[in-house]
Amino acid sequence: MRKAWLSAFFLLIAAALAYPQQVSYKLMGGLTWFNGDDYNRGILNENKYLKDTTQTMSGAYQELKSGQNLQAEILVFANRHIAVGFGGGYYHSSRESTVQTSGLQGGLPFDSVSTFRPNLSVIPLFVNIHYMTRLASRLNLDIFAGPLYQVVQFKFKGALTTSLDAVNQIETFTASVTSFGAQGGLGLSFEIFRGVALVAEGCYRYGITTHLFGNWSLLGSSASGPISQSSSEYYMWSYDDTPAATYSRIGFFDKNGPTGNFVSNAEKSDLHLSGITALAGLKFSI
Repeated sequence: MRKAWLSAFFLLIAAALAYPQQVSYKLMGGLTWFNGDDYNRGILNENKYLKDTTQTMSGAYQELKSGQNLQAEILVFANRHIAVGFGGGYYHSSRESTVQTSGLQGGLPFDSVSTFRPNLSVIPLFVNIHYMTRLASRLNLDIFAGPLYQVVQFKFKGALTTSLDAVNQIETFTASVTSFGAQGGLGLSFEIFRGVALVAEGCYRYGITTHLFGNWSLLGSSASGPISQSSSEYYMWSYDDTPAATYSRIGFFDKNGPTGNFVSNAEKSDLHLSGITALAGLKFSI
């Protein structure tokens, strides 16, 4: 059955390219909302951990949930109902947040200020099979689905200043990965004059990047001396930290992962990019 579907898919592409009846171009912009999964769960638990283990806390680290999206697609029509779309786009998500805490550690009072700045950049590339039907004189319905390939770059920058040992440090992590997935959705187009239409569409994209791997560094200063560590072989890890309660945290470590008396269930993190994309723009037909 799988081979039959793949054969039909490639036959439609071949037919559209060999005998195109019409070519259209779509230029759109909008928003993408995505899951975030391991990263977002870790951020929420980091807030909970700090709230439970410090005396005072102001601010909260923010999750990555959405980003602005730009997209273009070329549609090659095999007939008035069936078209093959070749497209790509770009979306970016970034949230900077600062947390201030104070408390006691080892009997010593401390104050700290920490800033997290994650950056996510994604280039989705896709091939869609479109089925179009007319709903009214100028209004058309578009149903589409197809495979998805995403080029993903995840960056993290964390700055920490604390009175404990006069630490002032910056931690960075950069990972570039790819993922395969699929998408499907619905669209409406309204012809405003011949060859030009307003379009609006929404789709669900499924995609997971596994084992975020890349460059890491920790640089700064302390009362004990300079801080200078780096590696080109670090991963983002998810793990349970149980000093009293259980906190599902994230952190950056080498291939061996986090260790300690309170660490358990450590695994290399995934970044779920599955979610909904909503777009609007123009379609030009020739």
